[in-house]
Amino acid sequence: MEQLYFVTSNEGKIKEAEMILGIPIKPIRADLEEIQSLELEEIVKAKARKAFELIQKPLFVDDVGFYIEAWNGFPGPFIKHLCDAVGNEGLLKMMKNEINRKIIVKAAIGFHNGKEVVTFIGEVKGTLAGESRGQGGWGWDPIFIPSHTDKTYAELTVEEKNAVSHRREALEIFKKYLQQA
Repeated sequence: MEQLYFVTSNEGKIKEAEMILGIPIKPIRADLEEIQSLELEEIVKAKARKAFELIQKPLFVDDVGFYIEAWNGFPGPFIKHLCDAVGNEGLLKMMKNEINRKIIVKAAIGFHNGKEVVTFIGEVKGTLAGESRGQGGWGWDPIFIPSHTDKTYAELTVEEKNAVSHRREALEIFKKYLQQA
């Protein structure tokens, strides 16, 4: 494959993917319309198909889910919409009196090779912080504490986060797939 394209509008994701994959990727900055689904895998498959219609080149897209155990997995893939509506502080306020703060975060990569879409899922277990902490990352990074540490994603260095993130897991599986293709 001569060139691999990553369709995203998130600069942080582009840098993270290049660091983890260890290969040059060409970013295509675009906000793709997303289908509404509780299934993260279905969302990335639809996004990859839509992106391929636009550029007609081998590409990948990603999406994330934020699954709060106390809320039966909600908001899942709707985390972006929830954070857009109430922000991290609003989410923390809604969870203020909740004892069960367990969360699973998932990253889904959808790769369109020109013939089909292949998906790769990574997940990390953790908990919801009591307050926003840290300056790094983006989105909900200041309120998610991965289970291996007591720091939020936003308190970790880029290298520390990239070593343990849900996106890293998905990208590592994707990298193995690309090496075997």
